[in-house]
Amino acid sequence: MKQLLLLAAAGLLLAGCNTNPDEAAATAPAMAAPAPTTTRPVSGLPTESVFQLPDTFETQDKKPLHLPELAGKPTLLAMVFTNCGYACPRLTDDMKAIETRLAADGQINYALVSFDVARDSAAQLKKYATEKDLGKNWVLLRGSEEAVRTLSVLLNVQYEKAADGNFSHANKLIVLDKNGVPRFQQEGLGVNPDETIRQIKTLLK
Repeated sequence: MKQLLLLAAAGLLLAGCNTNPDEAAATAPAMAAPAPTTTRPVSGLPTESVFQLPDTFETQDKKPLHLPELAGKPTLLAMVFTNCGYACPRLTDDMKAIETRLAADGQINYALVSFDVARDSAAQLKKYATEKDLGKNWVLLRGSEEAVRTLSVLLNVQYEKAADGNFSHANKLIVLDKNGVPRFQQEGLGVNPDETIRQIKTLLK
């Protein structure tokens, strides 16, 4: 685990997430992240599956969630933080546009995982979901610092916390198959999603 964390820290070539200078300070109270748990490898899942991560996350509805609960259908996932003033809302909108074009209600998971362990409480994630009009197929997750860092390494999503509490990070949408194995990634904002959609449709067959 320590080696994975060192790898994450070593290769930080980060895309900025600029905060609007007029943006108000975070309103979500600091809240302790869920404690990591230790479990055995999940049987029936490939070893390269990110669903093998043993930690417990918390949803926007304050419910515990283990990543294997997402197994059984493709997942489109991004790592964000709700106080982001520019990139994260656009990344979320890119995901919503893909959801609209796929029109595959209930067949795909849409997951946002927060970098911001200190400020993104379940209540704050719920507020973000409401503001962005994210529907029933969406799950917003928070976890321990170690869980979030490890997941970012497994997904190759670099991020770094700034002195002001915000984050510089890569902007990626990750397509996971039904077993949690990464199959495709879309990099950047406002990218033509045709290939991402094609990849997801392939996984739905």
